Amino acid sequence: MTSFTNLAAILLAAGFSRRMGGENKLLKELGGRPLIGHVLGTVGKLDLGQLIVVLGTSADQVAPLLPASAVVVRNDRAGEGMGSSLAAGALALDPSLAGAFVVLADMPFLTPADYQALAAAFQAERGEAICIPLHKGQRGHPVLFPARHFAALTACQGDSGARHLLTDPAVRLREVEGCSAGVLADFDDPASFDVYLASPAFLTKK
Repeated sequence: MTSFTNLAAILLAAGFSRRMGGENKLLKELGGRPLIGHVLGTVGKLDLGQLIVVLGTSADQVAPLLPASAVVVRNDRAGEGMGSSLAAGALALDPSLAGAFVVLADMPFLTPADYQALAAAFQAERGEAICIPLHKGQRGHPVLFPARHFAALTACQGDSGARHLLTDPAVRLREVEGCSAGVLADFDDPASFDVYLASPAFLTKK
């Protein structure tokens, strides 16, 4: 079993849920738990070296749901795009760690096996490659970044996040096939809740 103690996770939870009609999607119940609770529950099983949670305008609502061990970063510039939240989270990273997962807070169907597959690939690459999960050939999240890219993550801005790293031909990438459908399943609007609630495959995190 690959160890996670030398890895961090940056959980991006500073969005505005604009397509949810004003309701904070991270607090919306899914299977009796807030959406973000599912994500935290999975991450909490990993024994990570560090968990950073980036919050925005809904910080006061979400913060009580976080574990005491989490490093909470409040991003007052969240309106500028996901890149600003990623940069804020990266600034809090422990530089002694080998890498960091960038995790989206609206992806509740990720499994420990998804993280395990990424960590195993990262180890096989000697911590030098950005590891990206694939499900049936399609890229998803979370993405695992080596420490060598921590500084570049602190410079992210806009809505493109770290896309500039993923498209740079000089950057080493490792695509990890065989991850669950959960690496593609996010919640952006009320219809997505209806779709996934009606899907036994997603509800059992297949």
